[in-house]
Amino acid sequence: MSPAPTREAPRRLGRPPKAEARDTRAELLEAALDLFARHGYAGTSVRAIARAVGLSESVIYKHFANKQKIFDEVLYQAGTGLLIDQLAVIDPRLAATDPAAFLRTMGDQLLAAWDEPRARRLTSVLARAVGDTHARAIAAAGQVQQEIARLFAGWMEAGRIPTGRATPTQLAWELFTASAFVRLMYLHAEASPETRRAGHRLIRTHVEFIIATAFTDTD
Repeated sequence: MSPAPTREAPRRLGRPPKAEARDTRAELLEAALDLFARHGYAGTSVRAIARAVGLSESVIYKHFANKQKIFDEVLYQAGTGLLIDQLAVIDPRLAATDPAAFLRTMGDQLLAAWDEPRARRLTSVLARAVGDTHARAIAAAGQVQQEIARLFAGWMEAGRIPTGRATPTQLAWELFTASAFVRLMYLHAEASPETRRAGHRLIRTHVEFIIATAFTDTD
């Protein structure tokens, strides 16, 4: 006698489990990231994102109100979210005991993160966003700059940076703008290994310049 056929577990009705919903959301963001990087905001439609993951548009709208909300999340991952993730893995005591070492570590962490294939696609999205949705790109850049300014403000309050030298916002802007420019020009999805190596050298050199310019003690 042949064994009785196994029966599949019945599919549950109602909403999918939270973990399953998160996977769907992540899948949608990955598809959107790829399309935004290749075609820009204007050249990407909700229908194209849905088609890329084999889902209906109605499923996308369960996770995101519209295309702009999808794009906002991608921009967050490319900017503020990426910075916060990298800061989280640095020993927070280093910021208080050795600001120069903290900045060097932060620079190395960001370079490693920016040079990952997915992050380089995010950089391509940022580069296209300057033309497609200029105001959104400015807002994303401003969030990152504010996070860096908080660090400089803490060092200034602790007496590690002379108060008359520059404001925390100015120092953050000096560090951020040059690094962001190098990221856009040297660490995008189409960059060659040689171009990416040059980008690493430029950012590390600039971090050393900021350290030498800002701090009274750079041991």
